[in-house]
Parts: sequence; structure tokens; C-alpha cells
Amino acid sequence: MTESKREIKDVVYLMALQGLNYVAPLIVFPYLMMVLGAEKFGYIGFSLSVNQYLMLLVDFGFNLSATKKIAQAKDNPDEINKIFSATLWAKMGLLLISFIILLIFAFLIPRFQIYSTTLLIMFLMVVGNAFSFIWLFQGLGKIRIISIINIISKFSILPLTFIFVKSSNDYNVAAFIQSFVYILGSLITIGVLLHKKLITNWFTIIGFEIKKELKAAYPIFLSNAATSIYTALFVVILGYYSTPVEVGKYAAAEKIMRGFCFLIFTPISQAFYPKISSLSVKSPMKALDLTKKILIFIIGIMLLLFILLFFFSTPIMHFLGKDYEGTDTIFKIMSIAPLFIALGGVLGQFGLLAIGNDKDKKNFQKAYFIAAFVALISVFYFVPTYLSTGASLALLITEFTVFIGMLWFNRKNLFSLE
Repeated sequence: MTESKREIKDVVYLMALQGLNYVAPLIVFPYLMMVLGAEKFGYIGFSLSVNQYLMLLVDFGFNLSATKKIAQAKDNPDEINKIFSATLWAKMGLLLISFIILLIFAFLIPRFQIYSTTLLIMFLMVVGNAFSFIWLFQGLGKIRIISIINIISKFSILPLTFIFVKSSNDYNVAAFIQSFVYILGSLITIGVLLHKKLITNWFTIIGFEIKKELKAAYPIFLSNAATSIYTALFVVILGYYSTPVEVGKYAAAEKIMRGFCFLIFTPISQAFYPKISSLSVKSPMKALDLTKKILIFIIGIMLLLFILLFFFSTPIMHFLGKDYEGTDTIFKIMSIAPLFIALGGVLGQFGLLAIGNDKDKKNFQKAYFIAAFVALISVFYFVPTYLSTGASLALLITEFTVFIGMLWFNRKNLFSLE
């Protein structure tokens, strides 16, 4: 790991930053859960899940495909400008499509019309995220900048929650504050890009280049779409079969679980993905060896998180309030999920995408398609009867399936080569 000192420092730095970055949500979300109650927090959770779907459409896999291309073209400013411009135009087109989809979803499906106002407010998240340019900073090895921007935006906006959200009637105010964080972050990011002149050609329209970027990101988009079946669609399906109260319980437990999980996994992914992408060209064996070391670290840290979530599930439930009775069972079911999420993420992003070839990209996609199939069977089997508890069971089964799929497609590299 001595050759990865910079990345290790980045991980430590990013974990410290992400720690601050997650302090706000881990304080604000429990506050919202208590003040709004399970029903109104269900409005937030449902709308968040729908807009996460649209965010996924606009991202379209560029956070991995464009990041890898920029990392490999780091010394070629003209190529970086070309990739940036094509990706930006593609994302703007997808943003328009996502807004049309939201209008159809919010106003033409009777079951979901009660959420329409909150859905529209939280679409600001999709707009802001479209111009976050994480993929550019990550590819250039400047992920610290974007992390600091995220912290500034969250800590300057989210405290307004405590000032303006005082009762369950303020749920749309809470939705606006949560969403405007993304807008502020994107405005600061654009300012940094202009000031540092990291990009000198923003809006060159090259139809062929746009098509090329879409084609490169498409397999990742399909995989992400399959992933979203259980990261976002579960909440939508739960909202169809049950009440906002059940949605609120499930959303609360999942938010806390994923918050702790990504506090650890995201810095590792952001710091090492460009490094492993670059090494995969120069020295594939070194890239593979580094991936194995990261896997060992992930296993240890996620087992500690499992212990925390499993044995402290009841105190967490009591802290959230009486509206969340029964969520201790959901927490216990979800407690082992972070291990599968992180291992599947490392094996997929590093083992198949960063190191792999076109065949590995297809295997990455295939693993998520299989998981999506399992997710649909699980959620429609468990949710109608067991509601939020059933959704958590379906989530655990699906995350385990992803992990097994990624492990299977990495078996040759992990177990045959030394």
C-alpha cells in the first residue's frame, strides 16, 4: 500500500470530511422523523425515492464512465474538455426528460397524487445534482474540493430545518430545505470551476461525442437502474400497498443504515476508483492486489457496523419516538446489509469496472439484472403481507444477491491469480 499513500491520505481526509458531511443528515433526519412523525416523514421518504430514480436517469452512469475516462486523460486538457462538454450536454437532455416523467408520475397516477407537491419541491435535488460535476473532480483527483463544497452547502442550509420546521405541517418546508442543499452545492461548484479554470470549453456541441459518452455510460446506467429497484422502488411499492406511516418507518431505518454504510464506503470508492482505473492500464496485477487489500479492510469495518446497528436497534427506535414502534425489527434485519453493500460495491466498481474489460462491464450489468429479478419477486412477495418489515427482508435478500453475483464474476481474478 506504500504506492497508494496519496489515496490512503485521501481516504482518511475524506472519511473525516464525510464524517462532518454525515453529521448534518444524521442529526437532521432523526429530528425530522420525530417532529414530522412517521406519516409526514413518509411524504419526504416517498418523494426522495422517486427523485432518486430521476437522479439516476440524469447521472446515467457518468459518475463511473466519465470519471474513468477523465482519470485516463488527466494529462490531455483538450480531451478532458471534450469529455466534459459531451457529458454536460447529455445530462441536460436527460434532465428535461426526467422532469416530464415526474409530471406524469405526480399528476396522472391517482394513488400518488397526495405526494405531488412534495415530489415537485424535491425535484430541485435532481437539478442540483445534475450540475454537481463529482465525476470531473473525481477523475482529476480533486475529490477533496467537492467534499468541502458538500459540507459547506449542508452546514449552511440544513440548520434552517431547526428554525422553520416545528410541526408535522411543515413537511414541505423540510422538503425544500433538503433539496436546496443540492442547488447551493452546484452553484458553489460552478463558481470553483470558473475560478480555477479547470474547464475552458463548456458548451461545445459535438453530437458524435455526446453519443459516445452515452454509449460508454449505458451499461452502468442499466446496472444502476436495476439497483434502484431495491434502493428506491421498494419505497414506491411500499407506498402503493400501505400508508405514509409504513413508508416513514422503512425510510427512517434505511436512511440511518445507508448513512452509516456510505460514511465508510463512499470515501474509499472516491479515493481509490481513479487510482485503480489508472493502474489497470499500467499494471493490472497491482490494481488487483490493491483491490484485495481494500476488500479485507471493508470486511472488518462493516462487521463492526453490523454489531452497532443490531445491538443498538431498540435504543434508536425509542429515540425516534412512539410513531416508530416496530422499527427495531427492521434495523436488526438491515444490520448485516452494509457488509453486502460495501463488498458488492468494491467487487463491482473496482474488480469489474475499473480493472475489467467490456466483458466485465456486461457481467457487472448482469449481476444487477439478476439482483433486480430477485428484488421484484421478494418485494411483491413480502410487502403486501409484512409491509415495512417485508420491504426490509426483500432489501437484505437483494443486497446479498448482488454480493454473490459480484463475487462470482470476480472469481477468476480473486482466486486464480496471485
